[in-house]
Amino acid sequence: MSYTVKVADLEKDKPTIVAILERNRTRTDTDYSKRFDWIYLNNPFGKAKAWIIYNDKTGDAIGFTGVFPRPVFVEGKEYLAWNCGDFSIDQKYRTLGVALKLRREAKKGVDSGEVALLYAHPNKRMEVIHFRVGHQKISEMRRFALPLKFDRYLRQKISSNALAAALALPLNFGMKLKFALKRSAKLAGQIKAQIECSDQHEQLFEQMKAQFKVIGVRNCQYLKWKFADHPNFKYQQFDCFENNRLKGTIFFTIKEETVHIIDVLIPNYREMLVPLFLEFIKQVYKTKSGQTLSFILQKDNPIIPLLKSIGFKERDDATSSVIAYANESMNEKLAKTILQGSNWYMTVGDRDA
Repeated sequence: MSYTVKVADLEKDKPTIVAILERNRTRTDTDYSKRFDWIYLNNPFGKAKAWIIYNDKTGDAIGFTGVFPRPVFVEGKEYLAWNCGDFSIDQKYRTLGVALKLRREAKKGVDSGEVALLYAHPNKRMEVIHFRVGHQKISEMRRFALPLKFDRYLRQKISSNALAAALALPLNFGMKLKFALKRSAKLAGQIKAQIECSDQHEQLFEQMKAQFKVIGVRNCQYLKWKFADHPNFKYQQFDCFENNRLKGTIFFTIKEETVHIIDVLIPNYREMLVPLFLEFIKQVYKTKSGQTLSFILQKDNPIIPLLKSIGFKERDDATSSVIAYANESMNEKLAKTILQGSNWYMTVGDRDA
């Protein structure tokens, strides 16, 4: 059986791509048609690119993959990268040959100079496909969690909700007090239900570019698109100030009593990360918005030791690989830098949405 890969006409092929996603994804909280417009057509850094693979015998579209343009700063220099995602093949065609034929297309874009580099977050099953086409694994994503209250945990262990609530009271109070005693009196924070981005947020990102060798763009243009314009998920932000000067921002969403942290703007993480999170925890308690904080990051992210010092613990339920590729013969220095996972500042916000 033979197969042909074609570059998608995004407007014309939208129904085909959306149908493939709906056949192969299990998410119930995503309108894939709205998401298509957002991520494929309205990306502020250019339209996405997609490739569809067809069964030559039947003419049926059996799978596709997409890449999403995003500026990435490598040692302060801006490069256009592809954030790879939406790799979907109908179940009966999930063979190594079909997957390889489709996966090679993004690599060709780097090799031809269309973009400078790519990165992706495949699951364990898809790792081999990336390795076979020449992409390299540079790290893994890990989830870290911090319980703020014990109610949910005790409800799972004790059949009586009333007893669980009574036992949780002193434990919750002790936990809240522990965080309150560590807070800085100089800081003041505010949770905002709507995404707002100012010149001060732009300045935070400019300072971040100087801290990390490799970092994806996090300017206001990107943040508005990523968080404010998302068609399916509701995001909030926490801004932390000292004397009216913005010191850090946390972007998050809440689901089933868990506060899912998506990204952090932090100009001096060694000095500010712990105070930023302690002030954020105070506001989460104040608004009664969650029982647990959860944050998925690349395992080499330098802020992880500071998160652990607050009380975050690593979990084993959200691991995926981090894959990257740049053509070494075209730019040896770039390739060596981006293929070293410890050079990246990467959070779950760097994944395709």
